[in-house]
Amino acid sequence: MENNFDEVINRIGTECSKWDGFEKRFPGLNAKGCLPMWVADTDFKAPKKVIEAIVEKAKFGIYGYPKSKGEFFDSAVIQWIDKRHAWKLNKEWIVATAGVVPALTYVIQALTKEGEGVIIQPPVYYPFKRCIINNHRETIKNPLRFDDQKLNYEIDFEDLERKVKDPNNKLLILCNPHNPVGRVWSEQDLRKIGELCLENGVIIFSDEIHSDLIFKGYSHTPLGKLNEQINQNVITAYSGSKTFNLAGLQISAIIIPNGKLRRKYIQQLEINSVSDINIFGLIAMEAAYKYGENYLHELLDYVEANIDYAIEFTEKNLKGVNIIKPQGTYLVWADFRGTGLSADEIDRFVIEKAKIAVDLGRWFGEEGAGFVRFNFACSRSTLQKALNQLKSALDSFYEK
Repeated sequence: MENNFDEVINRIGTECSKWDGFEKRFPGLNAKGCLPMWVADTDFKAPKKVIEAIVEKAKFGIYGYPKSKGEFFDSAVIQWIDKRHAWKLNKEWIVATAGVVPALTYVIQALTKEGEGVIIQPPVYYPFKRCIINNHRETIKNPLRFDDQKLNYEIDFEDLERKVKDPNNKLLILCNPHNPVGRVWSEQDLRKIGELCLENGVIIFSDEIHSDLIFKGYSHTPLGKLNEQINQNVITAYSGSKTFNLAGLQISAIIIPNGKLRRKYIQQLEINSVSDINIFGLIAMEAAYKYGENYLHELLDYVEANIDYAIEFTEKNLKGVNIIKPQGTYLVWADFRGTGLSADEIDRFVIEKAKIAVDLGRWFGEEGAGFVRFNFACSRSTLQKALNQLKSALDSFYEK
């Protein structure tokens, strides 16, 4: 392999949230000394071409105001999305923005009013709800249904239909692939979502930030690709931040085919004085999309092997724990309810006994109670250490 994902890189003391800032994330729990496997960045270096592009610009020594976006950035995004997902974008659809969560905030501000409803599908990425609440909109939940036998999640379409028919609900936030449960939604599911929202005047914000991270046997379908009518009702968010570990550079490509919606969105950027983009973010994402394909292939192979290893280990050694194998993303949703512990006890057990810093299930909504989310985008040795810590803690628990 060209990229050494087995390399253990010491990130302690490098001002990174994952390794230096996690203890404050667990008030009331003793997280000191935990092994960080939480927030969604990888423990891997970015592709060499990305590093080289950033270093070259840094050596130039002048860091004046950049263009909000340039032709090279547009071209890289268009080519990447076409090659990865067979969706041909138009240049004018692309609005470079400083991150997907900020983009969601601007969409909520631009396209909904205070008190109006925004639909989410919990358990789901918790900043969605935070963006809704912080902007004084109403959080409308369309909870996913969990099949305990298949260890799989499905969309409750009957409930979704009721929610989109409420005239107060104006926006649906779709997560595809879904974070944290790892579902890659089928074209049939996506078409049904798109048609229900279109028929009832509900705009869709489709967060497709994990769309490059799809495992064998599955494929990602961009919601906006389905047909022209749905395309005009969807705002799609892409970024290289998860795939290539660029989150600290704050860069995303927001795809808005509908000219009226795009003008409202750009106006909201101007209202918030956030039209400009960090020059290093633009350079990094452009380089990643132009030169990162081999890196991605090797990353997917490595992470999927990590997941398979963890599932086999869990089945043999972690009684009462089930891993829901993701179809996409390097984030792994694990069900601890079989241990007999309550949700509070599970949180305390993983943090204080197993000493692993994870994303707690209830951060993603009450629907996540009894679950935790692990980040398996790490070296195999780090993963093995975490699994052995879990085994030791569980063995001690069952011996009591």
